Amino acid sequence: MNEKDFLMNYLQPSTNRLDKTFPFPLPDIEGLKKSGDFIVQGELEETFSVNIISKFESDVLGVRLIEVYKNSQNKDSGLFIRLVGSLSLVKNGYPFLFLDAAVTNVSPLTTEPEDITTRVAIHLPQADPEQKKLFFTMLSEKAQENGVSYRDMKSDALPDFWGSVWLGETKKFDLDMIRQLRNDAWLSYKQLFEQTKKRVPFDYRPVQERMMFDNAAGEHLLFKKMGLSVPMEAQAAFFSVMVAGV
Repeated sequence: MNEKDFLMNYLQPSTNRLDKTFPFPLPDIEGLKKSGDFIVQGELEETFSVNIISKFESDVLGVRLIEVYKNSQNKDSGLFIRLVGSLSLVKNGYPFLFLDAAVTNVSPLTTEPEDITTRVAIHLPQADPEQKKLFFTMLSEKAQENGVSYRDMKSDALPDFWGSVWLGETKKFDLDMIRQLRNDAWLSYKQLFEQTKKRVPFDYRPVQERMMFDNAAGEHLLFKKMGLSVPMEAQAAFFSVMVAGV
């Protein structure tokens, strides 16, 4: 590399950008504006993992939203876990809302190959009982209205403060379900912060540390069982964007 090449071309932004045919309309959050874009990429053995992440903020409501489009795929086998519009949403003084929207051909539940399946897992760690009841009651009622099949999951791998995970699932490619649940989750979360008291100060560190360290390591091992080699470092970077800045 000569001096001219260095000055003109060194470490230009990645050419990978999110194809505009993929993103969903954002939930209808008043005053929401984009405040940053991130690309986290990793490649290990036969697997590549691309994370395209956008950050949005609403000064009107004091809400921060992170949106993720991601593909972790084995180039040889074709097995993949694809996140299609996953969300991290938080209003200061209230618990995080995480919505993991995945289309897969390998199951994160059994680690075995499967037919195309769409899953939306919704988490509300650190919520108090009143907040959980408000949020999940409204979310479940909307799911029933829209014919979405769902169930509650309790994982021994998660700490007590995490609570159960609400899981919508269908054994097909179903972006409409993802789109609907993104909107319903936002409306349920809005009800939560409109009808319950904020906690000041709110210590987010247990969730942040759990995501960046334990979840990054755990998902690295889970992906390995599914035939995907996703670097733990890439997962940690991805999770840090999801939970930092509160």
